[in-house]
Amino acid sequence: MTAPKEFGKLTAEQFMKLVAALPELRRQQGELRDVISAVPQARLDELLVENYNWAALYECSFQEHVALVVYCLGLSPYVRSLATSPDPQQRALDEMWGDHRVDEGLIRAPPQAVLGLVYSLQRTIFSVMLYQRSMSSLLAEVRESGNEDALFKAVRVDRAVLAAPSVADRIARAELRRDEAFFRHLRSALKGPLKKHWEAYSDLRYALFTLRELGFDKLSDAQLERLMVDQLKVYPPTASARKNLRAQYQQSRKIKTI
Repeated sequence: MTAPKEFGKLTAEQFMKLVAALPELRRQQGELRDVISAVPQARLDELLVENYNWAALYECSFQEHVALVVYCLGLSPYVRSLATSPDPQQRALDEMWGDHRVDEGLIRAPPQAVLGLVYSLQRTIFSVMLYQRSMSSLLAEVRESGNEDALFKAVRVDRAVLAAPSVADRIARAELRRDEAFFRHLRSALKGPLKKHWEAYSDLRYALFTLRELGFDKLSDAQLERLMVDQLKVYPPTASARKNLRAQYQQSRKIKTI
């Protein structure tokens, strides 16, 4: 008998397993950067031929971004098999770190495109950890409302985003208008996340993001504390836990979806 899904598509246990995967996600992000840095320059030049910039991927919606990764890496058969499983979410969690999902013979993209797809997806997960927003969501705000704060957040996550049309257009406008304040903020953003970003409760942010995307936006203070403190353990058991969690929760509810 299938366990009840307290959180839409996830049981409480599955929710906890998803959040528990965050340390491994962070480790793999660092590992990918280290592996790329260790590639000899001559070999990297062979791989990175024309049109290898991935910035345009962030102009897609998050769903389109993920769909492109699935299609180009030849993961469509695996995703279809997941969809027909009795509990697709449980199977995905069980096989999260398995190498068997990727069949090199099914990859539809050249090596430089594969590198960009994998790197950009990791960067958007990092963006969620820092800001509860995907890179696609940040750029959507830049396009739709000219939100400079969203632009600078995107640059802090991935400096390659400067080549995205939405960002490049805003930079060109600032150059035409000699907007020195804009360029001061841009120089700061190019340094990467600030200390306050690194010190933020990234696991909590990710948990709130997941909760929001599952459509759960009406938890009581007691339910919120039990979930975040007792079950997920993404917030310390302090006297002010309920108050602080409520503030974080309310702020998260105001953020647009991915």
